[in-house]
Amino acid sequence: MSEIPSSGKLLVDDPALWQTEFAKRLQAYEDLLDAQRKKEKEFEEEKRLALDALRKACFDELQQPEAQLYDVAPIYPADVDALPTKRAAYSDRMAAMMAKVALLSYVAFEDSARKVILEGILTRGQVKLLQSIAVDETECIVADTTKFIVVAFRGTTSRQDVRTDLQTKLIVERVEIEGRSADVTVHYGFYLAYSKVEDQIKQQLLASGDKPIFLAGHSLGGALALVASAALAADAKLGDRIAAVYTFGAPRVGKADFADYVKAPHYRIVNQGDIVPLLPPNWILGYRHTGTPLILKPGATKPIRRRPWGSAFYYAFLSLLAWPFARGLIFRRRHDMYQYAIRLEKIARHRGKWT
Repeated sequence: MSEIPSSGKLLVDDPALWQTEFAKRLQAYEDLLDAQRKKEKEFEEEKRLALDALRKACFDELQQPEAQLYDVAPIYPADVDALPTKRAAYSDRMAAMMAKVALLSYVAFEDSARKVILEGILTRGQVKLLQSIAVDETECIVADTTKFIVVAFRGTTSRQDVRTDLQTKLIVERVEIEGRSADVTVHYGFYLAYSKVEDQIKQQLLASGDKPIFLAGHSLGGALALVASAALAADAKLGDRIAAVYTFGAPRVGKADFADYVKAPHYRIVNQGDIVPLLPPNWILGYRHTGTPLILKPGATKPIRRRPWGSAFYYAFLSLLAWPFARGLIFRRRHDMYQYAIRLEKIARHRGKWT
């Protein structure tokens, strides 16, 4: 076959041949593209089938560990039915339940797979996860039972949380309390952390009916639960629904005037030897605790209703010494949320019946 002239010359000299040759070469190019796309599609289908097989294998592999995890889940199916929710007075069983929900708030629900586990654990205990909230290192869960709603705030888990804990600045915040404006002095870091999730919490609680609301939290989470109690008390629709606040190893939150705005009963539970509740220093910065202190001693069969110190001067001095080292002390065993949950569960089962 003679050499085909360039396309420009061919188009002029022999249009019919140019059209045939162009159409042939175009078709060859398009056929090659189609073949490549078919190969890609077949490859993607193989990958999809392989991924589906892998996911099924992973799902099957998780079934036994999931069942084993649920077998030791901290909230038992009959726990909620045994709780006395008609009174706001302290209850060993309610304290144990709040401790267990506060413990579960540490499950990293920001990961969708871990959120599924959290939902499964709660569902086993007849508790429904309504919402999990995470905004800039402030995390909490809102859960529903047949008797009440609980909002549990996660405690210190990151460097950002530690910075929130160690932010000693007090601010005077203008708030609305029972229809009137008032000034209250509160820890800046705690107030700022709670304000990031306040709107979402309120929206969820307003949509959850008229059940009593319990607030709970450990460490930083306990401080946020207290700020939430003061803030929600001012809401015309939510204020009367706050039944009680249970905190575990929580630090001080504000000055003496802050206590005036924590309307709901506050049960401040402290493991003996937990130093975090001694922070921030009270006699220099003016921080004050709120609520009823309940001390958990190792091996005790009931909490002790008194302040966790025999000498105010000694512990004021101790808190001052501890402040610079709080980063290291905050994760020590006596502050561990597991220890709170275990001790309260033992007390509840010793003193009352879980049916």
